[in-house]
Amino acid sequence: MLDAQLLARLERLRFKPRRTHTGRLRGERLSKRKGISIEFADFRPYAIGDDTRHLDWKILARLDRPIIKTYRDETELPIYLLLDASTSMQFGNPPKWQLATQLAAALGYIALCGGDALFTIALSKSDVRNTPLRGKGMFSNLLRWIKNLHPEGKGLAEGLQQFARSDFPKGLAILLTDGLDENFPNALNQIAYRGHEILLLQILSDAELEPPLEGDLRLLDCETEEAVEITATLSVMKEYQRRLTEFCQQLSEICHRTGGWYLRLTSGTSLSEIVFRRLRQTGVIGLP
Repeated sequence: MLDAQLLARLERLRFKPRRTHTGRLRGERLSKRKGISIEFADFRPYAIGDDTRHLDWKILARLDRPIIKTYRDETELPIYLLLDASTSMQFGNPPKWQLATQLAAALGYIALCGGDALFTIALSKSDVRNTPLRGKGMFSNLLRWIKNLHPEGKGLAEGLQQFARSDFPKGLAILLTDGLDENFPNALNQIAYRGHEILLLQILSDAELEPPLEGDLRLLDCETEEAVEITATLSVMKEYQRRLTEFCQQLSEICHRTGGWYLRLTSGTSLSEIVFRRLRQTGVIGLP
């Protein structure tokens, strides 16, 4: 799925959230909590039970007052890889699913190399896992999880709402989806309301952006199998594009208003272009 040269370039990158998130275990990121790392934070008066190794002996000798040095704690960043595995992701040439799985592998690898806690969640499968992957050695497990997924059914918004209700630590939520669900904006707001930072990568095919349709047609929803009959005139297609633009703009505004990031991608965009140019330009990933 990813060649060795690409993996070597990805290994040098790290996620750069705007806020500090506290994971369940110690990690490689400085948090606002006081802890026992080597990063000095502040002084405070000594209290019974404090580790005397952290006494500032110079201040004690000069002022006859016991003062403790405090340090910033180190924690792991919870990263939630939310992969849309609904049937609509099979659409397009190339299929949207192909780019989504490549991005899932690449971004997951960056998280694992950075010492972050990576939670893998397939949105349409009611698949919310409480045990994250940790460490570069778990990359094979990530690839196995991705390869065992097959787009089927529906449930994008329901899956996101289930994630929002779950008792996960606040972290960085990476969404790989076409977002084509009328309830998706509301679910996106729920994730932000729970305190997660959002990185939304909306993947659409060229045929969805500019449908090559003309004449009297019967369209079939690939997820619900509901049919609708239309006459694809020039004015109808312009109205479709106007509504799609407004919908994507709504998603973008939700992400930016809540301190997140949004990119709209086409399924034919190269992985390197997305990761090493577009994502790095946003600042959500970069060198340590």
